[in-house]
Amino acid sequence: MASRKETPDVLSEILGGEPASPAQTPAAPPTPEPTPPPKRRAPAQRSRRPSKPKVQSWEVREVVFRDYGGYRARYVNGEELEGWKDGPVIHEYLNRLGAEGWELAGVGSRENREMPVYLKRIKA
Repeated sequence: MASRKETPDVLSEILGGEPASPAQTPAAPPTPEPTPPPKRRAPAQRSRRPSKPKVQSWEVREVVFRDYGGYRARYVNGEELEGWKDGPVIHEYLNRLGAEGWELAGVGSRENREMPVYLKRIKA
């Protein structure tokens, strides 16, 4: 039969008996040295400050269409157009403005056979 490994008598020490001899007490494992925290890098400095985005300027146009054999442009920015009754109907008029860079921004409610339309485009 194999011989048993001797173990320290820790129980008698706890219960008030003779203290265990240091030769019999197993050595505690060495505590590892604490690792230093990782060094933080300073944020990369930019060579120059970022420029602020340019604010776009817009031109705005209000066109009021009147129902006269189809909706036709009657007022542009509050001024009545000459010969508006013979002018193009709404989709033809808006297509022309779109070719000039105007973009539809909103449509008001129809009242008294009139409908306001709001357009915008970037100022040159």
